[in-house]
Amino acid sequence: MPFRLGSLKPVRSAFRLRTVKHVQHLVIGAGAAGSAAAYQLARRGQEVMLIEQFSLGHDKGSSFGPSRIFRLAYPEPDYAGLAQAALASWQLLERASGQPLYWRTGGLDLGPAGTPSLEEVYSSLSALGAAPERLGHRALSRRFPQWRLPPDWEAVYSPEAGIVSPQLTLRVLAELARSHGAQILEGVVALEIEPGQRPAVNTSAGTITCDHLIVAAGAWLPRLVPELASLLSVTLAASSFYRPTDSAPFQPQNFPVFITHDEFQAYGFPAFGVPEVKVGVDVLRPVTSGDGRSFEVPEQVAQASDTFMRRFLPQIGEATARSTCLITRAPGGDFVIAAHPACEQITLASPCSGHGFKFTPLLGELLAAQALGERHPWQLPRFALPAQAT
Repeated sequence: MPFRLGSLKPVRSAFRLRTVKHVQHLVIGAGAAGSAAAYQLARRGQEVMLIEQFSLGHDKGSSFGPSRIFRLAYPEPDYAGLAQAALASWQLLERASGQPLYWRTGGLDLGPAGTPSLEEVYSSLSALGAAPERLGHRALSRRFPQWRLPPDWEAVYSPEAGIVSPQLTLRVLAELARSHGAQILEGVVALEIEPGQRPAVNTSAGTITCDHLIVAAGAWLPRLVPELASLLSVTLAASSFYRPTDSAPFQPQNFPVFITHDEFQAYGFPAFGVPEVKVGVDVLRPVTSGDGRSFEVPEQVAQASDTFMRRFLPQIGEATARSTCLITRAPGGDFVIAAHPACEQITLASPCSGHGFKFTPLLGELLAAQALGERHPWQLPRFALPAQAT
């Protein structure tokens, strides 16, 4: 079923805070992790309030837009297993919502033959039993003639790779959370967190106290939790959109999601949710912050993206649009899902590092378990706070 932006109505709340309000569970940030956590807690009968400083689905953070890549191809066994578990969680969320949320397109990892990271992708997928295929240059050209690649390039094809949509997923999570009784407040800014037996959050609409607080504020997490300021880095990433003259070869059934293992470190999508092919290149990520970010695409990034397209996908014309988003990265690209160093009643959530959205439904399960004091099989030791933050 094709997905088009704007297919669901935005969620609004008529609730207004009193000067002081107490809830069982308060979640700051209605991005991927926060929305998924609110849904999972609400469906388990917990009292939940989710606050968002902007509107739901806004474009100022990390969780928005038509598409993110879902893939199993991680060299680290932990994340490969986590991705497999996340796929099952996506399927559960699809059943709960009655909405398709994961579209299988297959995936291509492309690069010069013998590139170590390509070999790692193949080995990882093989270890998972995910039936990867090696495609030499000739087979690749026959099967996917959209690409114009050097003769020494090859690919690893991953059949389970596909697309998940931030815009649709966040709306679905908000609607499901509300259907289970969660309160969702838009335009409420978290100003300060006060740890304690009953954590308090001073907001633009009053003070909220809670039994347990989840801080899933993305790029604003370093401001709200100064202990993380030296640990997390916020950078600006960019995407470019290119509209092909002939759209048929670039539809999801014909053009897999892709990642290149070369100087561009490019990644991209078929025409999904929008008429354009979406492409990003990882050549420059300026350091920024949630409050100080720019919405301008750096010229070096735009030029590199255009060069990549002319070199490898020449059937597609010039860029028709560009956009930016924020990546909040922890050391080593790991996630942070851990208790506040000074307060067990506060869970800190920074499961992004540029690759987190594919895990969204599973992240909600992990955060709900953490808030309820339960052990979850995928709460990995590597999600703990590094020593310098404790």
